Amino acid sequence: MKAMGVSNQSRPGVGRKLREWVGRYLPAEILGTLTALAAAWTAHAASGSLVSAAIAGTIGEGLAYYGCIALRGARSYRACHRRHAAPKRLWLTGSRTVRALLLEFGPAELVDSFLARPFLMYLMPGVLHSFTAGILAGKLAADVVFYSLAISAYELRKQRLPVPGPTEK
Repeated sequence: MKAMGVSNQSRPGVGRKLREWVGRYLPAEILGTLTALAAAWTAHAASGSLVSAAIAGTIGEGLAYYGCIALRGARSYRACHRRHAAPKRLWLTGSRTVRALLLEFGPAELVDSFLARPFLMYLMPGVLHSFTAGILAGKLAADVVFYSLAISAYELRKQRLPVPGPTEK
């Protein structure tokens, strides 16, 4: 790349980007997956309904996933605003965390929660003739849709709205 006037440092490698995304999303994904399974199993055991199981799995996964992502985001924004008094620090931390979540995940979540995930988590247990394998397969298929949208938004958000440094207001 240097021969064309572009340094290797200006274009991050694929490996570095993958490590960044895995570090960002994997902890939340693990927690979300375990919660989706627990919620789907519980709903299915209580109702016998795949629809109830799909909805419970979707809600459970969303709560666990976004709880993890929001906590990590809030920690980083809180560090940026530590010099402010508590009320202003809490406002800045909360508002910037919510803004970042909406920008990064809003479009992906709309497609995921209202279309892809419930449909795929409903469909796949019948296709695979196994409730657990089907819920997992539906979840993984929906994740492909979700992450194609979320990672694009994350990269765009990083370019347009970077996390401010500790001395910025």
